[in-house]
Amino acid sequence: MGSKLQDKVAIVTGATGGIGREIVKALASEGAKVLMADINEEALKSLKKEIGENIEYYSGDLCDLDTCRKIAAHCKDTFGKLDILVNSVGVALRKPLLDVTKEEFMKLYEVNVYTTLSMTQACYELLKDSDSSDIISIVSSSGMYPHIHQGAYCSTKYAQRALNEVLNIELFDDDIRVHNLYPSAVETPMAKIARGDLAENMSCKPEEIAEIIVFILSNRNNSVIDNLIIRRYTKRPDEM
Repeated sequence: MGSKLQDKVAIVTGATGGIGREIVKALASEGAKVLMADINEEALKSLKKEIGENIEYYSGDLCDLDTCRKIAAHCKDTFGKLDILVNSVGVALRKPLLDVTKEEFMKLYEVNVYTTLSMTQACYELLKDSDSSDIISIVSSSGMYPHIHQGAYCSTKYAQRALNEVLNIELFDDDIRVHNLYPSAVETPMAKIARGDLAENMSCKPEEIAEIIVFILSNRNNSVIDNLIIRRYTKRPDEM
């Protein structure tokens, strides 16, 4: 029996980042068609060349709603539809709250929170027209548990979590399912910025997050995974 994701169409934001890259590769390996969205055009070109067919990309600033609309239009023109939106774009900041500047604070909110809203607004009509549509956001465990010197970053993840939980309510009647994933530290360049003091054996691997996303999308039935915490299996839950 073929993959349940065969010929599904997905947009993955932050596609050239550590987690986004593995999500793109995992979806493509299951037969999905993927439109990669990221600001790094050279990295997008390289990843497209690496993966091959049924992969397209759009380079632009996702903090701009018009850019997000162009991404959605490009997806429709290229693949004819959209079934899956994965919000994987994000930036981190490790700094005591008393030292965070307004510019740093607002940039975090633009990238980590607003892009989730702007991409959802831009892709809504396409997702509504799909037979089965899902929005998955990589929120991070920082959206559930605070970490020292990450107050600004954590606050954006709490906000992204709330945004998605309300979207899950507001989009219910359109049968658009919204999933929040809360990975703990993942072995990516961004994690080194956010949690540089974390031991290496405490981090999840990006491909493990991608595998979980494939599982969620491949097991779409009357049950749904709204919120999922993902952590490295190294300590008891009460020791985390």
